[in-house]
Amino acid sequence: MSRPLRAELAQFDSGDMSVRAVSGLLGVLPFAASWSPVLSLDEAAARLDPVLGPRIAARAEALAEAEGPQAALAAFAFLDKGDTGLALFSGLRGAYKGVRGESGALEMDPQQAADAGLKAVGIAWAGWKLFPGSPGDRATQLAGTAAGRALLTWYVAADLVLPFADNLAGGGADALTRLIDEQASANAERLAAVAGPEAAAATGVLQGLLGGIRSGLGQAATYAVPLSEWVQSHLPGALAKADALTGVVATAVDTLACYRLVGTSLVAEVCLARAAEEVRAEAAAEAAAEAERVAQEKEARLVEAQRRIAEEQARRSAGRQQESYTLDDAQDAASLKNAPIKVTRAADLAPSADAPPARSGCLGCGGILLVGLLLGLAGGVVIA
Repeated sequence: MSRPLRAELAQFDSGDMSVRAVSGLLGVLPFAASWSPVLSLDEAAARLDPVLGPRIAARAEALAEAEGPQAALAAFAFLDKGDTGLALFSGLRGAYKGVRGESGALEMDPQQAADAGLKAVGIAWAGWKLFPGSPGDRATQLAGTAAGRALLTWYVAADLVLPFADNLAGGGADALTRLIDEQASANAERLAAVAGPEAAAATGVLQGLLGGIRSGLGQAATYAVPLSEWVQSHLPGALAKADALTGVVATAVDTLACYRLVGTSLVAEVCLARAAEEVRAEAAAEAAAEAERVAQEKEARLVEAQRRIAEEQARRSAGRQQESYTLDDAQDAASLKNAPIKVTRAADLAPSADAPPARSGCLGCGGILLVGLLLGLAGGVVIA
């Protein structure tokens, strides 16, 4: 069955008892980091990146459809129901009854121990499905998220400190974590009913989480009374309804769904982080491609401008060459048709400075012709 991330988140709002229970219980522990659940995929994406928010939200929703996130969502829903219907109300109800001094406050210790062990494996299983790497790497990544830290703190407070306050008062933190560790294999088999045969892989992640759980127990154990008092003050209506059902909380999912609340926020946080990384990388690549396109267009415009300038220069150069071969004052051929031919006489020419001086009385060319004519006539007379 598909569990759309938006639909899972939409089941909660800021006024829900589950939201108030988790926020309130974590608020009692001074060492717990402040945490707010993811109630809107779009708002969470916008906080990550106001510009790319819509794309990040859409990508996160798509990533949440993968097998890993879907398995994690199913596991968290299972943890709120348990396999007996006991679920988290056993811890909270025991704390409530213990503060009021009612009998039977600790009567469910054996079952609560089994339930706490199952939840530890379920959290580890979700970490196995959500994160990559070795079991130790996955445990580290789970504890490194805001929702993961809230999840582990809630588990310690609601399922270990409250129902086992008497054991912890006697220094039983190590004994309790050993009990959870010893039950890991059996609990993996119980979880496999909904998670499949891979649930055994969660035990490796659990080993990486136990150190943090043990440390959290050591810190939270001294706050058992304040935690119980907070439960008594803020959750009496819900716990009274649970008590009326003699511990079998059939309405637990409708009343409190704290693991589903924090677990869904964890899935959303992981998917949003991956989506933001992918979308930002894509946006950077798109921006680079756009910058390259703009640069290419600018270069093309520059080349075209240079080509046009060169063509204009060539045109102007060709025009100047044509003008150099053209008469400054062109004359119409018709105007030269009947123009007189000018004859310059030798006498009109200015003598050259280097020329020999002309002889006085020289007959010139006319004299020479005359002498020749006379000689010709004389010759004719002689022959005759």
